Amino acid sequence: MANADFREYTLFCPVCNVNFKQLIVLHKLPKSFDVDSALAGILADAVQRHDHKAYQDAQAQKIKDGADPQKLDEAQRS
Repeated sequence: MANADFREYTLFCPVCNVNFKQLIVLHKLPKSFDVDSALAGILADAVQRHDHKAYQDAQAQKIKDGADPQKLDEAQRS
């Protein structure tokens, strides 16, 4: 089995004013294939499909609950 090629892109949502990461898995592509130009449209579409309302609601809930984001991250890891 061949190893898959993973690429991580950091995208910016101007509506939410936040960066988020998108992981793309590339598998079995010809060597002459230009990945960056092919993914440009896909990544732009990912920014448009980002769920602004859900993100903003989650941020508001964190502030309302008085939750510390760092403590939440530590709790999720364990």
